[in-house]
Amino acid sequence: MSISTTKLIITGLFLYSTTLFAQEVKGYERIYYTEPESINQNDIEYSFRNSVAQFDHCKTAFTITNNSNDFILYKSDESKFKYTFGEKYPTVKPFYVEPGKKKTKTLQVEGAEQYLQGAFEIELGGLYRIPMDGKTIAAPDFKLPAATNSMKMDCFKVTLKKYSASTKEAKAIFDVTYTGNDVGILHPANLSVTAQRKKSNEMVTYANDNKKSKPIIVHKGETVKITAVFHIPGKIVDMQFADMTILWNDTFVESKEIKLDAPLVKIAMDEALTKEKK
Repeated sequence: MSISTTKLIITGLFLYSTTLFAQEVKGYERIYYTEPESINQNDIEYSFRNSVAQFDHCKTAFTITNNSNDFILYKSDESKFKYTFGEKYPTVKPFYVEPGKKKTKTLQVEGAEQYLQGAFEIELGGLYRIPMDGKTIAAPDFKLPAATNSMKMDCFKVTLKKYSASTKEAKAIFDVTYTGNDVGILHPANLSVTAQRKKSNEMVTYANDNKKSKPIIVHKGETVKITAVFHIPGKIVDMQFADMTILWNDTFVESKEIKLDAPLVKIAMDEALTKEKK
């Protein structure tokens, strides 16, 4: 390798490092940053925009677009904003992104340090994938009106909190507690009810008609509510007087948090925008 080639490489490395770890920028009250390219990681997309810094803090809008079939969990305290003066940790509460959804949160770091820097990095730790197809937990059928208000199985405890029935509608509200060591997923839309048709021995089955039913994540010791709503035509079953049975149909699933790789995001000063807004 020639001396001139070596000099070019050294010069390039120096310019790269000074750009990546730029020092404090003088003469501005705010620094605006360019929008980095989004990152795609197995059907999950991460993007940053509207990054801006003032003397005592820096913030950026962080979006997770979940195109996978699983839940995505983000724990911000495992991410790092990396500066020449050290590392800082954002303090957004952990949040989930459902399959096929996206969510945006503001990540902010603050303190006595000088955040008016020419560039910084974000090490995007704290990302977890929670597979929807975990271990299905079998649950016994549940009688309505209830003979007993609670039941236990493997890693879930279920308690009936409220039940009402009329000819047109029956509604049951349950508290569900996860007692396992991993993570529980509830699918209340899966459950159904069965009852005997009027003047017949035929059994009919109707699905949970609660329009707000969606998968729910629950961790050890946490309790959440699920609601089942049933509509059976009165000419078939009078729910006000009928004995009915809830069939859980894979409502209860135990899964795991699978930690994902932590992408490194480089964010540099947008000189033109910063000057424009000065």
